[in-house]
Formats: sequence, structure tokens, C-alpha cells
Amino acid sequence: MKKQLILAAACALAISMPLVGCGGNGGGGTASTGDDTAQSESGGDFDAVEAYYGQWHGYVEITGETVYGTSGGVETMLDVYLEQDGSCSVEPVEAHADLLTDEGTWEATEGEITLHLTDGDIVMTVTGEENAEANAADFDIADFDTILFDFYG
Repeated sequence: MKKQLILAAACALAISMPLVGCGGNGGGGTASTGDDTAQSESGGDFDAVEAYYGQWHGYVEITGETVYGTSGGVETMLDVYLEQDGSCSVEPVEAHADLLTDEGTWEATEGEITLHLTDGDIVMTVTGEENAEANAADFDIADFDTILFDFYG
């Protein structure tokens, strides 16, 4: 029993030795703690185009009563397209053609995307890596407080 324990400890030590020499990451070089990313973002290296350009799919959360009780889901309302050249457009889905249709320019920080449209400015608050939200009334959506967005790329 002691021989097996000693053998197991020796094998574990032999396997871990190469990892010690390369900073614990097993691939050579130095280990990263993740602090580099936070420092580069807070140091002014944020690239809004890289982070946000593409299609943002807008929807509202809906609830209703059914014979089985309260039910919920989402309803697609519109898409916001942010272009690399700084232009943008808002296009409603076919079922909601009466919603805001507009174009203009956009700018962003790490926490907000501002659309400068012909009908006025709209601010989308970034809530996650690929999520945002805005005031639904800004997009001519009645009866809802918030419109949610998912980034489609």
C-alpha cells in the first residue's frame, strides 16, 4: 500500500514538473490572470466597431393568460444594423411594419450605443457581452417599457 502511494506521488510530481516550468499553463510562456483584458479596456483601448458592429435583433417579452395559466415568450419587433463606417439603420420586421424605420449614424462606449437617427437620438444600454436594452417607446413600440436586443453579428 505504501509503495503504491509513493509511486502515485512520484508520478504526480513528474507530471506536474513541466507545468511548473511554463507558468502553470502547460503551453509555454507566462500564465495570464485575466487582468490584461481589464487593463486594456480601462486604458482607452476599447474599439466600439469591433465590439458592436453588426445586426442587433430587437424583441419584447410578452406574457398572457391561457387555459393552462400564465404563459410567456418573446415577440420579434425590429433589427438595428450598425455598420463599420459609422452608419446605422433601424428596420422593423414585416409583422410590425408600422414601427420606426430610420437611418443615421452611431457611436458607442463600453456601456452604451447611441443611435443618431433623423427622428432623434436613441440610447441602447449594453447589458451583457451580446445583449442590450432600450426604451421601447423610442422605437414607436406601445404598451412595453423595454425592448431587448441580442447581437447576431
